[in-house]
Amino acid sequence: MSDTAAKRPPTRDRLRRALVSRPTFGGLAGAAVFWWQSLSPTLMPRTWVGQAAMTAICVAIGMGLGTLAGNLAQRGLRRFHRSPTAAQRAIAWRVFAALAVTALLAGMALWLRWQNAQRKLVTLEPLPTLDVVPMVLLSVVLSAVLITLGRLVGRGIRRLFRLLDRYLPSWTATPVTMVLVVFVASFVLTNVAGPRLTSLANTSFGTVDEDTSEGTEKATSRYVSGGPESLVAWDSLGRHGRDFTAQATTQKELASFSSGDQEVMSPIRTYVGLRSAGNVEARAKLAVRELERTGAFEREVLVVVTATGSGWIDPDAAVALEQMHRGNSAIVSIQYSYLPSWIATLTEPAAAAASSSALFEAVHERWSEEPAAQRPQLVVFGLSLGSYGAEAAFAGVDARASIANLAARTDGALLVGPTNGNLIWSQVTAARDTGSPVWRPEYDGGKVVHFENRAPEVSAPDPDWKKPRVLYIQHPTDPVTFWSFDTVWSPPKWMDNPRGIGVPKQGRWFPVVTGVQGVFDLMSGFGAPPGFGHDYRLDYVAGWASVAPAEGWTAADTSALETFLRAP
Repeated sequence: MSDTAAKRPPTRDRLRRALVSRPTFGGLAGAAVFWWQSLSPTLMPRTWVGQAAMTAICVAIGMGLGTLAGNLAQRGLRRFHRSPTAAQRAIAWRVFAALAVTALLAGMALWLRWQNAQRKLVTLEPLPTLDVVPMVLLSVVLSAVLITLGRLVGRGIRRLFRLLDRYLPSWTATPVTMVLVVFVASFVLTNVAGPRLTSLANTSFGTVDEDTSEGTEKATSRYVSGGPESLVAWDSLGRHGRDFTAQATTQKELASFSSGDQEVMSPIRTYVGLRSAGNVEARAKLAVRELERTGAFEREVLVVVTATGSGWIDPDAAVALEQMHRGNSAIVSIQYSYLPSWIATLTEPAAAAASSSALFEAVHERWSEEPAAQRPQLVVFGLSLGSYGAEAAFAGVDARASIANLAARTDGALLVGPTNGNLIWSQVTAARDTGSPVWRPEYDGGKVVHFENRAPEVSAPDPDWKKPRVLYIQHPTDPVTFWSFDTVWSPPKWMDNPRGIGVPKQGRWFPVVTGVQGVFDLMSGFGAPPGFGHDYRLDYVAGWASVAPAEGWTAADTSALETFLRAP
């Protein structure tokens, strides 16, 4: 055995030293900066657990970037023979330690103050003071775990580089290593992890879709799919389809709001599940046949709904419409997936658009056959990913073309909680009138399109707003609408002043960190209080009153129905 081999420490010892070695000054500085920035508020308040997890990710990224920057700085200094002395290093470490302790204490106090101020804005109870302690402790533990994993990955990359450096010119070893790492990571995600996760999701959520929610019983009304005389089998509707049709507002429930001299009707709810027909075109045609069977083309309003990814339709939206029109309404939708919206967006990005377009075209063709004076109002509705799909049939080359299509082919559109990827929403927002904020843009003087949010209520329709009306309802605190990957490298527009209702003034942009915060905002947004984040249950009455009100409907009626629906 050579002397070099004899002196070389065992592999296990070298690995242990690599994992527990002292962090560099640059690494710790980067981690500290990212930790401090991670405490700032963004669109949604955070629990101490959520803050700890998000902070740990930011700290790990900050340490990695700080270590890289420090190494590059040291190489540059050595090239010019200006490396710091041992005394200078010692002073730098002492200053850093003092600043870090000060920042830790100040950050703990500021985080609690910022979070509680934001929670007050969105009507949440304040966090207990002691939540700061477990937040910091958990963030330290999780940061250590992530940094250790990062070091393992980094060690593997360095070993690959050294191997390639033996056989390739030095100037090619680095780019080849980077290309190989990106290729392997992409291959694993695209061809190994991705398909397996997709298959697992399809199996798991497909099984859930076959179940029936507790308390949901087979529909008994002939005016809904899955009921007597229906062309769509109850068992084929899917979990959310069965919930939607079985829970249609009853005449008794309608009469409890309407005055005694007002006639009420059984509302029409038609729904076609994934298992109801073999493809999207067949499902759209079956939905039209269901509309004909139930007499939907004789009702006052006909709403074409694009469901969310799993086939869910917000019952609050349906009930508000049915109560407003005293049951003289029809709603039609088809299922295009049984995956939750966030998974459907990743695995089936075109499904919502294709399904919505097929359904609208089929309904519009049949609706056009009715005499113009006798047709129901034809309205488009979509929530979240549903709004993304609902826009698909009308998307043009620019905002003007898209809005013209909507105005020409519908009697109105109510699009709620639009995603940041909505094409028409993006077109209109980008072309908004000068001076209007991104959270409540104005477009073309509000001739066709209006944007509303809780301030604190959706405002009454402008009497000069001519029909057809296109209304977007978006909360300024909704990350589904306002978060995008661009946030990683550029400030989001929702941070511009003035800021929307519920958005804290203390929020600030920082590269990478704000992007990570946005991911946690997305998770928190679905659990937000009504009227904030992605919860729109309070907005539907005013939304329908703006776009497709019942004949003779007044602002007083809107207030009365909102009060009625909010009653326990």
